[in-house]
Amino acid sequence: MAGGWALALLGLLALACQHGPDASAKPPRPKWMPPEGACPRGAQLQMERLGLKTGDRIPVIVDSIQDHPGPARYNYSFVIALPQGAGEAKLPGARIGGRLFVTKHRVFGRYDRIFTPESGATSVPFCGVLLDSRWDRDGEGLIAYPSPMKGFSVVQDNTGIILVVDRYP
Repeated sequence: MAGGWALALLGLLALACQHGPDASAKPPRPKWMPPEGACPRGAQLQMERLGLKTGDRIPVIVDSIQDHPGPARYNYSFVIALPQGAGEAKLPGARIGGRLFVTKHRVFGRYDRIFTPESGATSVPFCGVLLDSRWDRDGEGLIAYPSPMKGFSVVQDNTGIILVVDRYP
């Protein structure tokens, strides 16, 4: 009889192992993050043409309108980022266009076009996301604070990093 219980227990353990949580399943995506998405058509080709590859980091002023030292206030809007330092050296005269997504505690950026000096007023496809260069290593945008103005968030300063990606995470 003891052997029967042991066999039954082994059978239950085998069933539990088969129906346990899927180790390859990702944790649920937080509701405050923008949805995953594909890059614009032709972005990879244009980025290669500009000498950019997935994983490159471009230091930027997040919004050219707020090109001043100190805190910045962002809302859900289209922005033009200004490459700085090494980014300016790699993309001289370029401007990077994209959209900011704002929550009470994060500012996300999805950049989808580059305006280059040779393109004039037109742009070429691009694919990049906004990272915080100081402390945010998780790829979830700039750490922000609620603003007294509805729909806005405040960040400590107006700089960030645009990470070149092959898909919006």
